[in-house]
Amino acid sequence: MNETRTVAPADALIALLQSTLTGDGAQAFGYLVVYTSFGVVKGRTGMAFHEELISQERGGEPPQLIELNDVIVEHYSNHLATATFERFYVRLSEVQAFALVGSKGQS
Repeated sequence: MNETRTVAPADALIALLQSTLTGDGAQAFGYLVVYTSFGVVKGRTGMAFHEELISQERGGEPPQLIELNDVIVEHYSNHLATATFERFYVRLSEVQAFALVGSKGQS
């Protein structure tokens, strides 16, 4: 029998983000765009999240939240069309899809 393993979006995101960290722990892309059940979230990954990724590579626990900075949230519901936040946290279990946008320094 031919079995295929389905990778959860959050697991794929963690693996991709770990591979894109630079030597000093910075992100090598402009923004992370995360598609969730409540809307689209665009921001820059935070340093605390980078440290969790590095810790996980060394055998630590996987992160449960993504810390994002300079965030724009485009809600799916009409009563909260768009919101901006200095810092925003998304549960990895909420991630349905994602995209990395731009190289570092671009938007």
